[in-house]
Amino acid sequence: MYSFPIFLRSIAFIFLAALSSSVLAQNYTTLASGAWATPANWSNTSGWGNATPSTTGGHTSGTATVNHNMVVSGNYALASATLLINAGRSVTVTGNFSVGGGGTVNVYGVLEINGDVTLNSNLNIYPGGQVIVHGTLTVNSSNYLTVGTSTAPPPYADLIVYQNIVSNSSGDITVNRNGRVAVFGNVTAAGGGTLFTVNNGGQVYIHGNINFSGGGSQIVNNNTTSPYGLYVNGTITNSGGGSSTSGNTANQATMQSTNPAFSNWVQNIPGSPMPVELIYFKGEVNNGLVVLNWATASELNFYKFEIEHSVNGHSYQTVGQVHGAGFDTYEKNTYQFSTTAPAWRNYYRLKLMDKDGSYEYSQIILIESEVELKAEVFPNPAVDHISFHINFEPSLNDRVNVLDPTGNIVMSLALNSLETEVTIGSMLKPGVYFVKFQGSIKKTIRLLVQ
Repeated sequence: MYSFPIFLRSIAFIFLAALSSSVLAQNYTTLASGAWATPANWSNTSGWGNATPSTTGGHTSGTATVNHNMVVSGNYALASATLLINAGRSVTVTGNFSVGGGGTVNVYGVLEINGDVTLNSNLNIYPGGQVIVHGTLTVNSSNYLTVGTSTAPPPYADLIVYQNIVSNSSGDITVNRNGRVAVFGNVTAAGGGTLFTVNNGGQVYIHGNINFSGGGSQIVNNNTTSPYGLYVNGTITNSGGGSSTSGNTANQATMQSTNPAFSNWVQNIPGSPMPVELIYFKGEVNNGLVVLNWATASELNFYKFEIEHSVNGHSYQTVGQVHGAGFDTYEKNTYQFSTTAPAWRNYYRLKLMDKDGSYEYSQIILIESEVELKAEVFPNPAVDHISFHINFEPSLNDRVNVLDPTGNIVMSLALNSLETEVTIGSMLKPGVYFVKFQGSIKKTIRLLVQ
């Protein structure tokens, strides 16, 4: 039986391997804008396979290069191939979008997904590129989401997520120097070892909360100075064992005051939950009244301000309201509100209310008024109970002692609130006593118990 020489068999093997590789690779380039599924909009440069790149997981190798504006009706599941969206071009997916293991998405233009996104492989957003996710973005099992590069902006690489970002099993997220990220929901991770990194120059705004419950998860902000780079309107919880949050973090108010360029970008995103861009909020005491002043740089879909007051910085009550401009505006508007100062230390904040009922709070300001410190006890005469009243936020040193006529202390209490009520019971027999306030105010009041 005749057999090929060994060297000829080797050449044949190499040839077949190369042929197999070239056959498996399916390369496509757009020819015109329009529907993804229209064959006339594509050039299949591989010369075999489907007329258009599969959107159901059939595109397993090669590259789909987008040089036009394309629309995918329904879901798009990229297998292990590459999707390249060039600058100035776009892909709109009306359903969900997923990237399988070995797949890669490189965005220099615009990728907009009306549904959810699931990443089991790489999504890279380059300067000038923008990814818009109207649903939730889920990152699985590796550093599959990278926003931006290390070069100085502009241009920026932008990621906008209208709902949540979810990290599963150490699904890592990196935002680099020219990266900008806005998340209008929450960022959560239940699996251990998740790394959320904002490198120096990167900018991230999260309107909701960050909640990492997996062990060893880290939130790292490498921005070392103001602007802080990582702004969270809600809370940051990193509860897993060995978890940590490092670097500067700040809230929405700090973003508005220290990083107006980034704040304006977030504000101008269609459907942004920030109805108002607040320039400043301040107050002063004038002729016995607290006068509050604030200004806005823009108001979109905005309704009104509610002014809230607190004497301890924790529990607030509404003391008034001021309506906004009444129309969408990008011009500066100034506002003023005056009120009496009920206490020595007064905390104020603004509740900014949108027309659809959503709201957010301004920063809190503290105003120390000219009100005279007061301490009272009533009823006087007392029968079965007494209340101690003060008009200032008590400190750790504020106490009240009740003394009998010989100077012995028969009752001693720490003042922890504006009103402290006690039942007399058997502690105070009928007679005359002296109530002595100590700490912020020094005052003695004669008390008759009947």
